[in-house]
Amino acid sequence: MSKRTIGILILLAVVAFYTLGTGFPFFFRFLYVISLVLVFGLFWAWINLRGLEVRLSRLSHRGQVGGYLEGQIQVTNRFRFPKSWLEVRELSDIPGYTTGRGIAMVRDQARSWRIQAYLARRGLFETGRVEVTSQDPFGLFRLSRRFLEPQPYVVFPASEPLPDLDPRFAFMPSDRRVARRSDHITPESSGVREYVYGDSYRQIHWPYTARMNNLMVKEFDMGLSAEAWVVLDMQRSSHVGEDPVDNTEEVSVAAAASLITRLNELTMPVGVATNGDQTWMLRPGSGDGHLGNLMEALAGVRARGNVTLERFIYDLQPHLSRFNALTVITPSRRTEWIPALASLRRDGVNVAVVYVDPTDFGAPAEVQSPLDFLHSNEIPVYRVRRGQSLNEALRFPLASRYYPLAPNSQAFEMITRGDEDGAGPSGDPAIVSSTDSSPDSTRPVFTFQGAAGETASEEAR
Repeated sequence: MSKRTIGILILLAVVAFYTLGTGFPFFFRFLYVISLVLVFGLFWAWINLRGLEVRLSRLSHRGQVGGYLEGQIQVTNRFRFPKSWLEVRELSDIPGYTTGRGIAMVRDQARSWRIQAYLARRGLFETGRVEVTSQDPFGLFRLSRRFLEPQPYVVFPASEPLPDLDPRFAFMPSDRRVARRSDHITPESSGVREYVYGDSYRQIHWPYTARMNNLMVKEFDMGLSAEAWVVLDMQRSSHVGEDPVDNTEEVSVAAAASLITRLNELTMPVGVATNGDQTWMLRPGSGDGHLGNLMEALAGVRARGNVTLERFIYDLQPHLSRFNALTVITPSRRTEWIPALASLRRDGVNVAVVYVDPTDFGAPAEVQSPLDFLHSNEIPVYRVRRGQSLNEALRFPLASRYYPLAPNSQAFEMITRGDEDGAGPSGDPAIVSSTDSSPDSTRPVFTFQGAAGETASEEAR
């Protein structure tokens, strides 16, 4: 109720008091006029909302940060009386989304216009419900009526093109396929060779054997047949930053989105695992449909998880093989998760770390940086600084050799800067060990989603 309406009601009460107390004809006429104005205004605001037909058309129910939410609203007057003082707006919980328009129509007239809003934040939102507000000529009453049902709208995280992505992310030693002798059969073979004792009989190429009159076996190409995993650390205590858009959480999600988009362009099967508010594990797959599922999962994940990164990696280990490439994206300042990665590396898993530097977002500098321990375990690390291009950050790792632990992050930065061009001392790698690196007894329940969209629940053993 507006201040004007409250004022007119107070005036009505005062006039009614003097009318009944004095009995003067003037107060009676004044009371009648005020009552008529109130009844007329309420009736006008109510009748204005009758006989309306509202339509909202939208080309897609998905968008991406940096794009625009576009649509068209059409309002038609099916009532016999004209409409005026109508305000039409779409209701949505998208941050910064405000759209409204005042219209007036005669009988059977339709008004339509385009709506457009900038998408600044990722997430799962609701759009599609339209609210029409009517007001009387005196501005005493405002009545609203809602049309249509809300529809989900997904805003994908921003992704940057990565034309110079390091081939190690895709488990490719070079830009060409590499043939490897293995008992594992893949969909593609790179050639044939003579039989060697110990080869599986399943690999024998019988037509070629009959032609050469000698046992010949097939060699399989493991180049692009491997699978890539992106582990996104969404533990609550790992992330810092007060800005709702420029913080470690959003930068980490943008790095994951850019990486899986690039790997999908390379026809590399890629999956995502995250320990956020919900523990998700989306199995590797390829294609635009699978990419949409991955981006939708990244749109809704939040840094509200309680599962530590090291426990999450240990629980993920049974689902990995030596033909997998694992990339961990984290801003964690802890070092307990590094032995878990070192264990995967010893098992033959190709591991790498995209480290979103938390000190650029307000976190205090640590005495011993996780970057030092990653290098001591010969794990490639790619540091993402605040405001830095992801293509530049993921082009080369910080260093390819082991350096002694730096006393502070500034000293380590001086060392890595001096070695970016490939020059620097060399040394033997050292493996950081942990006396108690086993996961807790309480295991999270993973929600699996395949490439075709099927889901299943499994408790990590």
